[in-house]
Amino acid sequence: MNATDLSDRQRDILRLLEQSGFATIEDLAERFEVTTQTIRRDVNDLRDRALLMRVHRGVRPNDGARPYASRAVEQQNEKAALAREVLRLIPAGASVSIGLGSTPAEVARLLAGAGARDVITNNLVAASHLWACEEINLSICGGSVRDRSVSGSAAAEFFAAYRVDFAVFGVAGVDEDGALLDFRTEEARARAAMQTHARHSVLVLDQVKFLRRAPARGGWLSDPDYVVSNAPPPEGLTAALREGALVLAP
Repeated sequence: MNATDLSDRQRDILRLLEQSGFATIEDLAERFEVTTQTIRRDVNDLRDRALLMRVHRGVRPNDGARPYASRAVEQQNEKAALAREVLRLIPAGASVSIGLGSTPAEVARLLAGAGARDVITNNLVAASHLWACEEINLSICGGSVRDRSVSGSAAAEFFAAYRVDFAVFGVAGVDEDGALLDFRTEEARARAAMQTHARHSVLVLDQVKFLRRAPARGGWLSDPDYVVSNAPPPEGLTAALREGALVLAP
């Protein structure tokens, strides 16, 4: 992957996608005041360099272009604060399912020292924090591994086979109408299965995810019992929350 000879516009496209998570070709053409054909040439070149991915209706960052480890250390203090607030919601001994993402994995790390319980997960980083803990009865989803997690239809089937007390999950973004968004439909389906088969659901949501776009929709901001964030949502999304659901991390 060679990014040393990118044009200024291509670098700006990558920065925009890093912030927004998704953009259509038309969005980019309007923003940079060029034709859609010019943008398509830019994004096709970036795709060939593995710097972004073409998806239905547009483009998104290539998660594989940056190693998980480099993404996991970003905003580490904020992730730890969010995880501590999530842990306060989960009573001792409660069973927990844990979904994709570095912040849910941080929740798992804290669970390792929080007493005996059942934990199920498709997040292999979360599992790595728990599999040496004798007090934890750990179940891990089997299937194809991508970005240190098990994805595909197996994940939804896995979560549907359990009934846990708390489901802890993240999303790629929250649309302006309150829709919960992910980069892949199978991720949205797995998250829906987690929520359906849990007595209580906890969405852990860094403030950068508000109004961040991604192509796969699944569920609404009003669905989770708790939304743990490090900032209040934009004014337009406040009404989409379930009453009493918002928990703010310091």
